Amino acid sequence: MELSTNNDIRIREYQNAYILPDEQCLFAFDADGHFIENTSKRRVGKEEYAICDDLTGSEECDYVDEEVFYLGFIRSHWGHFMVDGTVRMWGLLENISKGKKILANIEGRQSFFEEWFGLFGIDAKKDIIKPQKLTRYKKIYIPDVSYYPGHYISDSFIAPFRYVADVIKEDLETYDKIYLSRSRISRGSKQLGEASVEKVFAAAGFKVLYPEEIPFRHQIWYYSHCKTLVTTTGTIAHNILFAAPGTELIILDRYPLEPSHQIVINRAARARVQNIPAYAKGSNHENNLMCFTPELKEYCRREGIKIMDDAGSHIRIALNTLFFRIPKAYKLYWLFQ
Repeated sequence: MELSTNNDIRIREYQNAYILPDEQCLFAFDADGHFIENTSKRRVGKEEYAICDDLTGSEECDYVDEEVFYLGFIRSHWGHFMVDGTVRMWGLLENISKGKKILANIEGRQSFFEEWFGLFGIDAKKDIIKPQKLTRYKKIYIPDVSYYPGHYISDSFIAPFRYVADVIKEDLETYDKIYLSRSRISRGSKQLGEASVEKVFAAAGFKVLYPEEIPFRHQIWYYSHCKTLVTTTGTIAHNILFAAPGTELIILDRYPLEPSHQIVINRAARARVQNIPAYAKGSNHENNLMCFTPELKEYCRREGIKIMDDAGSHIRIALNTLFFRIPKAYKLYWLFQ
């Protein structure tokens, strides 16, 4: 994905501006009732934000004599949070945001967001507000989005991630080489074969981590201190945003198409990236089989990683291939698990 670099983004001020809530969005309007662009949500998979009609001027509203700071709708899904929910958070690092209530509608995961905003000195229970009806505020500060898929990215996009990585201090061991695994979270879905690949990397000295089983702060500590991060295709690879510039990212592709967001994230993180095909023919986003392709075997040979060649590994590979090629066998297997 080719994006322009837009470093002219800024925090815009709107006197006597309105906020109109719905189930997800906090639509913003200027003093004349004109909709302020991009204060909705980006349509999933689209390069555009939803549009809201201007106010008619006849609507009843509350008035709050206060200056507030706008973040808008924040998704809880980890991937959407990173590429959509954080795009205005660079503004939280600016002095103009300090001491102001935050206008945001947060989708679930309350404990995580309390921890996340706490790192910015924000009490999520007290400082984040969502009006329940059309409300007019004395002044609303709205940061431009730092990443607009299909349009531009700003250097400010990485700022919240770098800030979080710098502020988190944990008394934990560090690992130069980490393998981030989805093998446990994907159990029961037709995404097969990663456990065999994971075992090979573990035997070669990589620390295998399962993000869903590790506290958030611990995850960030590990990512920000490693030198090589190996992941598979998907949201799990987005975690490179917390790593130091120059960190090596090895993405083992589970299917042919790389998500476009990842290309942008790699650029923002200034990572040294290598994509390695590691999937059987016929793999796609929903149904895939990881295997030791010629490209993955060559990478292992070059890095001195020994691929297991024992009876147990051969049996696992044969079973995974059977489940991948014959759907009924896969369904029957999980029926008895």
